[in-house]
Amino acid sequence: MKMEFTVGMGRDESALDIAELSRTAEDAGFTNLTFVDQPNMSRDVFVCMTIAALNTRRIRIGQGVTDPYTYHPSVTANATATVAELSGGRAFVGLGAGGPWGKAMKARSLQEVRECIEFIKAYTSGKDAQFRGATMHSEWVGKPLKVYLGGYGPKLCQLAGELADGMMLASNADPVHIKWQMEQIEKGALKVGRDPSEIDIWARGMIYVAESKEQAKREVSGYAVNSSSALYRHTLRQSPEIIDLTERINKAHPGLLEECKKVHDAWTPDQHERRGTPASEAVTDRIIDLQHLMGTPEDIAEKLETIGGLGIKTFATVTYTVIDKKGMVKEIGDKVLPFFRN
Repeated sequence: MKMEFTVGMGRDESALDIAELSRTAEDAGFTNLTFVDQPNMSRDVFVCMTIAALNTRRIRIGQGVTDPYTYHPSVTANATATVAELSGGRAFVGLGAGGPWGKAMKARSLQEVRECIEFIKAYTSGKDAQFRGATMHSEWVGKPLKVYLGGYGPKLCQLAGELADGMMLASNADPVHIKWQMEQIEKGALKVGRDPSEIDIWARGMIYVAESKEQAKREVSGYAVNSSSALYRHTLRQSPEIIDLTERINKAHPGLLEECKKVHDAWTPDQHERRGTPASEAVTDRIIDLQHLMGTPEDIAEKLETIGGLGIKTFATVTYTVIDKKGMVKEIGDKVLPFFRN
């Protein structure tokens, strides 16, 4: 089975580390590289993207993810188009609804995200573009950027199906959750007459190569907080789609949501993507085993085969809570990616 791979970086790396890490990811065989946009926690996303562009030749580069209001969409479009020019067309926009992670802001409405996508697509195509009552036109950008949405809600997934070029699914490698999200994307695509197969869907979960799962747990659990807390928080909503997801999870994994609730209840914003926090200590072995990929290369490849069988062609990992980031990127490239080159 052929599969492509993405790696997300930028949570706690120094700007001085980005060049070498970007080259390492490219040399390891990753197709895409994303950087977090968390101004109060991490280095600037556009500076990191620029450094990566200047130090690589093939890998695609984008945000993982920005939002409609940390930067005005014209700034996001113009800056990303500049990185695209610098890199020979390798940059794309990664967009989400936002939230409190390093930004002290609430998530934006679905309508605002929709308007942002429409603006960026028009603006980077060289057309007049409107946002919040203002009309703008770039005098130099004329090549449309691809826009990927990142998130997990049914409406956001459906919006990706309607408008986006791709979707970075929420971090959760459980096939039950992935299949449900893919159905939401398909629903949005069919609503507007799009072929769902045209949308580049990335599944996401941390890949951690280790002789034993216990060896990996300390570093993986700090990121597993994201997926487990978000899943529980998500199931508190009572839309038909969420009720359906909840029923599927309870049937496939009885008691999992109660485990996720304990993580959610222990979490505070200052624990975001950090090791050794109360929330990470609440993460169970089952949460990690379901939502992330760790163990021997053969263990990881087996799970990836199952995910690929759902129609996923790209899998995304992250370095956020990994101590030896360069070493792990090389390990994945040397020991996991070769299973998926043909």
